[in-house]
Amino acid sequence: MKKPHFDELLAECQGAGIPALPGSFSANVLREIRLRRTGAKNESGWFSLLLACLRPGMVAASLSIALVVGVLVPGLTRGTDSSMAADGLGLNVFSTSHMPSGLLK
Repeated sequence: MKKPHFDELLAECQGAGIPALPGSFSANVLREIRLRRTGAKNESGWFSLLLACLRPGMVAASLSIALVVGVLVPGLTRGTDSSMAADGLGLNVFSTSHMPSGLLK
């Protein structure tokens, strides 16, 4: 596009002015602003609860609880009789006492 032609188009657009808006435009904008303000304050339901749980403090608390449980539970069960637990599950068939003597040497 040639520069003089472009300048003429710009001058023509400046002289035209701003087009008139529909009569309900400002009322619609104000109504939308009002609805969005009240909608942000009245968040409820499972989605807002999920968002509240995803805050960094909640994530850190959940990870620390999981870490404590993961460390303490195996430590607490270490003192139990493991042969009794294996017998209860029927895993004693893999022990050396139930195999013929020549198989595991």
